[in-house]
Amino acid sequence: MSLTGDDSRVNQYIAALLVSLFLSANNGFAQAPIDEVVVKAEKLEKIEELGLSSVELSGEEMITKLGATLGETLGNEPGVHNASYGPGVGLPVLRGLSGVRVLLTEDGIGAWDASAISPDHATTVESALAESIRLIKGPATVIYGNNAIGGTVEVKNGRIAESLRDKPLAATFEHRKELVNDHERESYVGKLRTELGRFVAQIDGFLRKSNDISIPGLAIQEQAIEEVFGFPNTDNSFETVLNTDAESDSGSFSLSYVDDTFYIGASSILVNNDYGLPPGAHTEPEDSPGHTHITPVGEAILALPRVRIDLEQERHILKLGGEISNSKIDSYTVTLANVEYTHDESEFDPETNIEANGTRFFNEVFEVKAELEHTLFSNLNSQHNGRLGLQLVDREFSARSNSVFGGEDFIPATDQQALGVFFYEAFPFASGTFEFGGRYEWQEITQREPTAALLPDNLQFFHEPITYQTYTLSASLTSDINDQNRLIFSLSSAQRAPEIQELLSLGPHLATRSYDIGLLIRPRGDGPPKPEQFYGAEIRWEWSSILGDMNTALFYTQAKDFIFQARPEDNGLFDIATQGFVANCTDLDECVAVFNYTQSDVTLSGYEWQWLLPSVTAFSGDFQVEFFADFARGRIDAGGDLPRLPPRRQGIGLNWTSNTISSELRYSYVSDQNNSGFNEADTEGYNLLNGRISYTHPIGYSGDQSVLIFLQMNNLLDEEIRKSTSFLRNFTPEPGREISFGLRYQY
Repeated sequence: MSLTGDDSRVNQYIAALLVSLFLSANNGFAQAPIDEVVVKAEKLEKIEELGLSSVELSGEEMITKLGATLGETLGNEPGVHNASYGPGVGLPVLRGLSGVRVLLTEDGIGAWDASAISPDHATTVESALAESIRLIKGPATVIYGNNAIGGTVEVKNGRIAESLRDKPLAATFEHRKELVNDHERESYVGKLRTELGRFVAQIDGFLRKSNDISIPGLAIQEQAIEEVFGFPNTDNSFETVLNTDAESDSGSFSLSYVDDTFYIGASSILVNNDYGLPPGAHTEPEDSPGHTHITPVGEAILALPRVRIDLEQERHILKLGGEISNSKIDSYTVTLANVEYTHDESEFDPETNIEANGTRFFNEVFEVKAELEHTLFSNLNSQHNGRLGLQLVDREFSARSNSVFGGEDFIPATDQQALGVFFYEAFPFASGTFEFGGRYEWQEITQREPTAALLPDNLQFFHEPITYQTYTLSASLTSDINDQNRLIFSLSSAQRAPEIQELLSLGPHLATRSYDIGLLIRPRGDGPPKPEQFYGAEIRWEWSSILGDMNTALFYTQAKDFIFQARPEDNGLFDIATQGFVANCTDLDECVAVFNYTQSDVTLSGYEWQWLLPSVTAFSGDFQVEFFADFARGRIDAGGDLPRLPPRRQGIGLNWTSNTISSELRYSYVSDQNNSGFNEADTEGYNLLNGRISYTHPIGYSGDQSVLIFLQMNNLLDEEIRKSTSFLRNFTPEPGREISFGLRYQY
């Protein structure tokens, strides 16, 4: 339910206006012509690896920031945005890059779900049971691989114990409930860990469920629909987005053996998620099973078929490691994982109560990762440390239709094998550190069946196996100029091989309202598409004084043969009813936009900035003010803008903490996105006011038990928010005002 009332609304906007005026007074500094900025917070642990900027969320701060998705959890961190596809799907956008260029990992192993294939697919990497979430922005491909060119998000659950805590029993139980918003999201979390001698066992799980979200206005942005599709939409919903309810659960068991210099453990995890896609965002051909063709206005949207996605993933991981009694080799780690992922898309007709099967996605992956920590070059530098690693991936993928007609076999069954080796070396010296690393990766993609037919001639494609060899080099120099100033300069040259969907997609991908055509279907030049080549530079300045801590970063990247989806200038729409490419459609239900995967040279640049003022004592606690801003821009060298990039953002945060209470009020102004890309609708700016407050109550004299009580408040101004990073922004905005209550017991 959304709060209403003229007085309440006026008070909220007066508060927003006061904050905006305060920001305006600092606007000349916050929007100075800096090309990039990086954020550093006292409560966020900053980690240096190859000069990268990273943030780690853990403890109470992570708990009170947790959302239902990784994108929602991290979307307000500087330099990070959320690419949402309704409330059940949200992926982090790092410096304008997401999807296949941002690697998601859980306990060191890749997500291996379908989230990189399409923005409507939720990731199985869950933050509900995380011990920490580490986010690395920058050219991290040296350590993490082909899909980390834009950054990495590491979720650590600590299921496999690497050390003993000398605590026979540890337990965590949490319940949180959304109090404001018809979404009414509710979750339960439980974790139990026990040590029996040198054996450690852990069981954990969570359950989350929610209803349809409440929004402050109309779901479908009719003006944008008319701009993109050439005719007005005649059906809509008000103050709610139908079919956005969801239910997910997870359970795991792990067992480890820990010795003084050795550990070995195994874990098994099962994740289930059932969620809906908003009406209008996914539609089937008129004569497909269960389809109802509806054109009247108003409540007709209630009768539209509703698409559900039901996913399941099993993850089985074996990990071992230990110290090595060698003067040059310190330790080793070996991780083996088998991941099996499936999800079914179905369409339910509320008028007939008939459910029609859609597409089944299947992804099975065997991954091995081995690392050695060493000091092989300690003769050159006594403080030297380094890492050598190897990574092996064997993947089997398919997307098969269960429908008699109109299924989405738009990506053929394909195998993928990859082998990567990498090194990283650090040489500290008196006033800084020099670091460098490299990676070589071999990858082969083998098509097992022909693509879908390309209309109007029903041509099918079957390509011979494609092999890629990619190389990455990265280096950084950190210089401590004095006690107050540090400069970090990084250079990188990184390559990324195309993924399966970028090469072989062909057909209507109705969840994103698009007809996708891969690079191999309409090739340019001789041979397979080239890998992306990134040349990047970043400079960061960290400054600390009596005026506070400031962190400023500028990044600039030239990307050759950058892969993205673009609308064609001619016949840019696909009519599902007539199965043909057209310039204009007559019915939104039967019309999707055509997107060709294409390659072009692009330039990415931007900044991140954060200034933490010194804390002051107030009301028996510490009060601190934070200013922040970030911006990322992507330009196509031949002309135009990269689509779905975030606009400029700036804001202020107010923090007050005491021994038992922690609170934050965070205001952001997000600008209009007027550089939305060819034939993409622009998005309007908005004001976002979020807050959180928590109280920790210790139990007993020993202090090893506690109860955490917290409130999480999002979009307090109840703004209509449409994110330029979302494929779905024209069909549904972000949720309206949300206030959630949480209770967490920890022993």
